[in-house]
Amino acid sequence: MFSTRTGWNLAPNALHRLLEEKRSTGVPVLDLTESNPTRCGFPHDPAILRALSVESSLQYEPDPRGLAGARESVAGYYAGRGIAVDPQNTFLTASTSEAYSHLFRLLCNPGDNVLVPKPSYPLFDYLCSLNDVEVRHYRLRYTDEWQVDIESMNEAVDGLTRAVLVVHPNNPTGSFVKSAERDEIIRIAQRHRLALIADEVFSEFTFDTSRHAYGSFATGENVLTFTLNGISKLLGLPQLKLAWIIASGDATLVDEATRRLEIICDTYLSAGTPVQQALPVLFREGKRVTEEMQRRVAANCSTLRAVTSGSPLSSLNADGGWNAIIRLPRILSDEAWALRVLKECNVLVHPGHFFEIENDACIVVSLLPEQSSFSNGISKTLQCVRATLGANESQRTS
Repeated sequence: MFSTRTGWNLAPNALHRLLEEKRSTGVPVLDLTESNPTRCGFPHDPAILRALSVESSLQYEPDPRGLAGARESVAGYYAGRGIAVDPQNTFLTASTSEAYSHLFRLLCNPGDNVLVPKPSYPLFDYLCSLNDVEVRHYRLRYTDEWQVDIESMNEAVDGLTRAVLVVHPNNPTGSFVKSAERDEIIRIAQRHRLALIADEVFSEFTFDTSRHAYGSFATGENVLTFTLNGISKLLGLPQLKLAWIIASGDATLVDEATRRLEIICDTYLSAGTPVQQALPVLFREGKRVTEEMQRRVAANCSTLRAVTSGSPLSSLNADGGWNAIIRLPRILSDEAWALRVLKECNVLVHPGHFFEIENDACIVVSLLPEQSSFSNGISKTLQCVRATLGANESQRTS
């Protein structure tokens, strides 16, 4: 009765079962995986609610690309970063997930493939399978920093490849695409006639002292480029459901792509009128929350480095983003460590394989929780690791 594309393994894993057991018995759990800004104590200005209730929102005048005023607001956001964006080449969607689906439908026939970084967020596997598109991975490798493995990207391309996806900065590695890597990726896209899809939802969150040090793919490339962003991460407003696609690059290809995208978007018309009408206010009033999230992420990153310095834990270097990867001693697997930390210390972390991290014994934590909770959670994790190492040493020498 059901399609093979939805034939997922829906059985809860051991970590989920243990978490549900603790919560069902009332045990408080410190959640270091929390990345929902609406649950992390960021207050929004009431002006945002007022902007959603203007009388003009009762009128329905759909535009496949999104309301002109909203698209001009998106262009204004980029203008503030010194980037010229054409509102006519901007398409509003309900989410970046929907934007990906539109682009996969635009670019791919069933059985075609797109290149996706590894490690990365597991959402891409689901989006691709739901659109009958195959995932082919290229690697991000880590020495003292994360780098795009250009050789693995070249090896991943075949005759059915239609696009290369970059996440700038990546989730969970927090690595931006550097200038030299960008040039190589563009050359690969040009050589194989691939579109470039750039996910920039975490682009405002950088640990570099100069904001926007890594630039945006929306500046325009020599290949057909689609840049994705939205207010979910940018303004901490995931509940309002608004994102966008910006098409840039080769003018002839952009013209053809936008004419086709207009029909795809016209089929769904998913972006709501109130949030589009409110977007100018959201950009203006949401800046304070963006800045608070930036401070929170930076502070938690500093806390993580301070707590783990000289300890059995080491945090991998990152350029930005909301997550941090922590390397633990290899006496246990990443899943075993996550289970132990939850069982013994009531702290929830992600095992690294959730993001397809191949390094042994890595866990992933969010940098978004309130600072006291984050510091407490990291300290408890370190205590658990030290206790486990001590017990292991006692067993070894007994």
